[in-house]
Amino acid sequence: MTVINIYKESFFYDVILHAEKDLLAEIIEEKSKFYTQRSIPKKSGIRILNCLAKESELYRLQSRLSKYFFQNIPIPDGIYGFVKGASYRDFLLPHRNTGKSDRYYLRIDIDSFFDSITTKLLNETLSYYFKTTDEVSNSTLLKNTVDLLTLNDALPQGAVTSPVVSNIVFRQLDLRIKRYCDKLNITYTRYADDMLFSSESKFLNEDYFMKKIYWILKSKNFKINYSKIRKSINEISLNGFVVGENIRISRKKKSDISNALFLFQSGGQPKNIKQYIDRLNLANLNYRVSKFDNKSSVINYLTGYRSFLIDWIPENDEEYYEVICNMIGRIENLILSVDKLN
Repeated sequence: MTVINIYKESFFYDVILHAEKDLLAEIIEEKSKFYTQRSIPKKSGIRILNCLAKESELYRLQSRLSKYFFQNIPIPDGIYGFVKGASYRDFLLPHRNTGKSDRYYLRIDIDSFFDSITTKLLNETLSYYFKTTDEVSNSTLLKNTVDLLTLNDALPQGAVTSPVVSNIVFRQLDLRIKRYCDKLNITYTRYADDMLFSSESKFLNEDYFMKKIYWILKSKNFKINYSKIRKSINEISLNGFVVGENIRISRKKKSDISNALFLFQSGGQPKNIKQYIDRLNLANLNYRVSKFDNKSSVINYLTGYRSFLIDWIPENDEEYYEVICNMIGRIENLILSVDKLN
């Protein structure tokens, strides 16, 4: 079932939501009780998530909205965050420096991405997709949809629908930015709140280009996080990856993996899982955001790195290919060893 626009009120309630109006009104009235707030540590402080239990009625309604409505609305090329089948690697690939000239890079981070998507902005964006012949019905459908999506008048980070809806809201800005970049032979991709630009023209790193992007974002009340701006020439390091002639894992990222391997042997193989956890928690790992508290948390950490490395096996670099494959093998052996600890 492919739905891009809503033409009938009955179709919205009966086919997409599978919910009666009265029940929907009750859920919307008490929606805050369905959310559980969780604090997730990050390098710059705390990220607040508002999560829904999978068995809750609000979760079910949001899931149906996402699957049967929002996921059918197309988004522009070059957008990789929250897109099925796309990865962070896909976000970086278009920016490889494959030419003989210098390549200039600019990374822009959008400040408070989800919080900036307000009820007002959602109403402006989603009104286009409701096309019933009855104006009152149209208005009610739009209001109910926005009410299902929001918490405290904004898009909550952690809700089922927030990722896909954020791309729909940002669609018009993506198109404007891409049209502007195409005129200047600048490559643009976006992954959630991460915007990456690259070009052989040094104009990319001049103030005028930044101001243009600032005004485009400001038209929808999005702001730039100036503390996270990155400018460079020929290669750029982002979130543990280095983009240049190829894409490779940064030294910091690899050092975390190496440390986990080293700490298992340093001082002798640990006698129990607590001993190994203590070693890891005392280590200065670059990309760990919370303490390890049990065997499962350690194994999940290691298997996550293994999956990550498998995804990043290079295609045209034999020496780096051997390095990565060797590291994958060592992590697999470490996972088996950790699993045997009591």
